Amino acid sequence: MATSFSSAQLERFRREAKKLSRELSITHSEALDRIAGQNGFTNWSLLAKHSGAQTAAAAAASAPVARPLPMGGYRYYLHGDVSESDPSKCYCARCDVFWPLDHLVPASYHTDGKDGEKFLSNLASWNQLPPHERGRKLRPDGAPNVLEAQARAARAARDAARSRFHRWLETQRDRNDPVGDLAEDILRDDSFPLSASTKREVEDYFEGYGPHVVRAVRQAWREFEPEHERERTLAEALAAELNLTVAEAEELVDAEPTELTGHSGESFSGYEFDFTGYASPKVAAKLLKTRGSLKLTVGPWFLEGIRSPDFPR
Repeated sequence: MATSFSSAQLERFRREAKKLSRELSITHSEALDRIAGQNGFTNWSLLAKHSGAQTAAAAAASAPVARPLPMGGYRYYLHGDVSESDPSKCYCARCDVFWPLDHLVPASYHTDGKDGEKFLSNLASWNQLPPHERGRKLRPDGAPNVLEAQARAARAARDAARSRFHRWLETQRDRNDPVGDLAEDILRDDSFPLSASTKREVEDYFEGYGPHVVRAVRQAWREFEPEHERERTLAEALAAELNLTVAEAEELVDAEPTELTGHSGESFSGYEFDFTGYASPKVAAKLLKTRGSLKLTVGPWFLEGIRSPDFPR
């Protein structure tokens, strides 16, 4: 039994596992364990651990040496961050090693499709850390990341696709009753149709889940409908989208929404607001911290129920 594999062999095993996961409809980790079994190990972790000094040396060569930054700190990397010492490589937090850029883009070796969200989640956590918890670790603002652009685009598209009912559920998730349980389940369910905007669509999705779930759906819809039908001001709508107070959102109402259309100009997918020049420094800082942008992309439903003559219905 071979107990040592080169970095090239390990990379080949990963490619084989990726192909195997597609053929057998299993997770990438399960496929890796099967590959490990074919080579005499009970799981992938043991195979990697016993790959010998050759692999360890290759990994060490791949990782840039941490170099001092201003203020005596050390460069801190998030998932997908490009190496400062070698721009042809990026850090993979899942593997805890620096790989060539094509490890994550255009396709990823991690087949669950959550690489972009992992970066955004890591970035949000990092931005919320107070200085004393960061210690000597430093990450420059705007550090190049191979996942950031597509991650923000995917999140914006997902957010724009959400129905008003799905957004309303987000305000109900802390309730200690069936509606709160339903909200929590839906918001955690990646397969729930985000654009579902009728009670029938929601009930059809939960068909077969049991009468208690159907009752929760109907109770939620009875509560949602009156709020759904209430006219809102643009400030109230923006406040709900941006997690601001209505007073803060009042600063942004003069920003004109731009209609988003396809290349042919025929397909209408929603609106984009750019709050640059409208938000005060305080509100701008809050938006950049929580969203990373002063722009907001919303679906075509967004202006429904807003009766201001300054904006289209």
